Amino acid sequence: MNSKQKYIILLALILIAVVLVWWLASGGEILSKDGIWVEQEISELDKALGLEPQKVYQEKFILGLLPHTAVISGVIVAISAILFFIFKSKKTKEKK
Repeated sequence: MNSKQKYIILLALILIAVVLVWWLASGGEILSKDGIWVEQEISELDKALGLEPQKVYQEKFILGLLPHTAVISGVIVAISAILFFIFKSKKTKEKK
């Protein structure tokens, strides 16, 4: 394994770690979501009357493990594998 291949592996591992940290920082959800349901605050009178708070849909993108994080990590692995073998074949051609 030459130095270029080592750099490719190191860069791929760093990029995958960054994507996973991004996924964890955005909530660690398994599936991506387009929005969330949020309960509206209710007044003391409504609480006294026993009314339930209403839920309102808010559009908010939440990164999920599937499909976004898995696809990004898969693309990184595919590109790094291609580059790994390209640099490997160039080294063997130089020896001949």
